[in-house]
Amino acid sequence: MSFIKINDRLKKRNKREVRLVPSALGGARIKVLVGSCGHCAKLRDNVIEAMRNLGLAESSLETITDIASIAKMGILATPALIVDGKLVSCGKVLTVPEITKLIAEDQKSE
Repeated sequence: MSFIKINDRLKKRNKREVRLVPSALGGARIKVLVGSCGHCAKLRDNVIEAMRNLGLAESSLETITDIASIAKMGILATPALIVDGKLVSCGKVLTVPEITKLIAEDQKSE
């Protein structure tokens, strides 16, 4: 319930929640945190397709399915997407164009 209220407030302020996830800094550049539902699988498929569109290797993608690891990162809802240690989406399935935009924005900032 509180997660929905926080997202509603962020939407009203027209801000996107982007926070650093310290335990996610090591390893792959892009991480998809998924549970066992169909929505999680759909986000992972969309991320793979967006990476192909951008010409990125699948080796830069890590899929985390362990709920204990996800909880240690402070993520409360899956599916979630982390790009270069920043949580860019949590609790919803992004489309391929949205993911492509997020990854491309992050590449420009490097």
